[in-house]
Amino acid sequence: MQKRDKKKHNQAASHALTFEFAMEMADRLTLQPDYLSLTEELLAQLHIIPTLQCARVFEVHSATKSVDYSVVSTDDLIVREVVNDLDDLRPFNDIASLSRSIQRMKTGADQELPTSFQQILLPVPGENGQMRVLLIEADYVDVEYWGLIHCLLNIYRNQLLIFDEKERDQLTGLYNRQTFDEKLSRVMSFYQKRAGIAGRNTDHKSWLAILDIDHFKKVNDTFGHLIGDEVLLLFARVMEQSFRHTDMLFRYGGEEFIVILNGTDDEGARVALERFRSCVASYAFPQVGRVTVSTGYVQVEKSYLPISLIEQADKALYYAKDHGRDQVICYDLIAAEDSAKEGDIELF
Repeated sequence: MQKRDKKKHNQAASHALTFEFAMEMADRLTLQPDYLSLTEELLAQLHIIPTLQCARVFEVHSATKSVDYSVVSTDDLIVREVVNDLDDLRPFNDIASLSRSIQRMKTGADQELPTSFQQILLPVPGENGQMRVLLIEADYVDVEYWGLIHCLLNIYRNQLLIFDEKERDQLTGLYNRQTFDEKLSRVMSFYQKRAGIAGRNTDHKSWLAILDIDHFKKVNDTFGHLIGDEVLLLFARVMEQSFRHTDMLFRYGGEEFIVILNGTDDEGARVALERFRSCVASYAFPQVGRVTVSTGYVQVEKSYLPISLIEQADKALYYAKDHGRDQVICYDLIAAEDSAKEGDIELF
């Protein structure tokens, strides 16, 4: 649940939804510097609704890469949360309701005011197949608040057109390197703040993994760059299908990708990355055939700088490549080996 500025917006709910007040809310949306801040502001503003219990925004992807989500089966819909509350990583499992809401969107039924509800899903279509959905949990919503919701969603959608162009990789649709820097900083900030909290759940951690397609230069040299681009696109699709809605996916550059796995322990991170490695190895890439991936990963620690995490994950990645490729290596393994070697040095 989005909790930021909730007190401020509950206070705002006490005065009428005047035109000037609505414009002030709209201005705050348009002043946000990036996609994540924009989404956080939207969710914060929705707390003006007196009966609101929860508001969340999800990205919706199609496993078939169809841009017409109204014809995509429920089995092929992939849902990822935009604003991850690392203290409350709740899955979204109501795919059937999501599919129905997308169907209703084509008829305009989602513009109609419901008499009462506990949950409603409002699709927010974008350009080039991008789709978001706003989930609202509330009781009765007055007509003026219902109109405000749609007004804010229209502004949100218009701003998304700008941010998608700037913050997403144009080939794969994943977050780009610029967005990665911002997301990683937020994850690290969470653990820095949590460090001093007594009784915190230390089993739920975050992990940074660098994924590198093996021998990708050979793919380009043998089959051409168009086929190489198709491999990158399909690789990103396998990522979307393999990782959970709470994980963050990026194209870091060239044939390198990054995933930030959230809310899992040591074994969970290893299993997730091994599962992805196996999925890639068994995927039949058109014309190319079999492709493999090497992965290096490290736990996100409060004491590390972002550049240190990248260097450590990168070191684990190159260890994987130097020792046969098509494998997953944790930086802790390398650190332990280095420590053992230092202990074996004889001093004269």
